[in-house]
Amino acid sequence: VALRQGRTSNSMITQQKWRIVGVLALVACLAMVLLGRGMVRPGVSVWLLLGYWGVFTVLLLVALYVAFLDIRYTRLQYKISERSLFRETFMTPEFRKAMQEALEAQKNTPPTNREQEDKRD
Repeated sequence: VALRQGRTSNSMITQQKWRIVGVLALVACLAMVLLGRGMVRPGVSVWLLLGYWGVFTVLLLVALYVAFLDIRYTRLQYKISERSLFRETFMTPEFRKAMQEALEAQKNTPPTNREQEDKRD
């Protein structure tokens, strides 16, 4: 359990780093948009504009990719927690024994009229 908690805390640190990178990329995009309004004037090189907005596009794609990774990672963590909770709850020896007893009790009871009609169809 301690090892699992260590992994979780390390993964949370990694997730926080991703989020910081995403926020920084978005802040840089916002700053570039605000500063870029003044760049469109006569005499500015087309290559400079293409490079400037190319960097903006790359930063925006980085922010979107980080958001995508964060969503996928959060879903993965949720599924892992869900599976662990299921195993802790339903995979205990007491539960298995209760399920076997219930199945045996069901086999020993006579079928109802409805169950007999279902078997004929």
